[in-house]
Amino acid sequence: MYTMIPYRRNLNRELARPFFGDNWLRSFFDMGDVVTNAGFRVDVREDDAAFHLEAELPGVPKDKLNVSVDEGILTISADLNEERKEENGCYLYSERRSGHVERSFNLEGIDADNITADYKHGVLKLNLPKLQPAPKKEARKIEITGTENA
Repeated sequence: MYTMIPYRRNLNRELARPFFGDNWLRSFFDMGDVVTNAGFRVDVREDDAAFHLEAELPGVPKDKLNVSVDEGILTISADLNEERKEENGCYLYSERRSGHVERSFNLEGIDADNITADYKHGVLKLNLPKLQPAPKKEARKIEITGTENA
């Protein structure tokens, strides 16, 4: 399971250590993945054959998503540029969301050539099949050639 743990850039961990000595407290107050460039939640499940990754990307059109594999690293990224406005009577509602979000995962032990992806209702689902162990080769006898008299 260690292979699907996301990379984290925890620049503020050292600053938090004197105040939050307990790992649980530090993780509780660590909002880095929400307020920095990570920006979306990911769940990873495992079964005997594969890892199943679900990334929540509500409101992101499929054509703005990018899923790539490069040198054993899976990267999910999206470029956001959205604006909503509502006017009703005497009030105005306006909200904007823009920027780049990205998460990366180590693919050690994953068959990268057979990864599949599906995107429905703002949830990106990836099937990451595990590499099957190579069959154990049995010992074989090697024939010796040559003459008996050397």
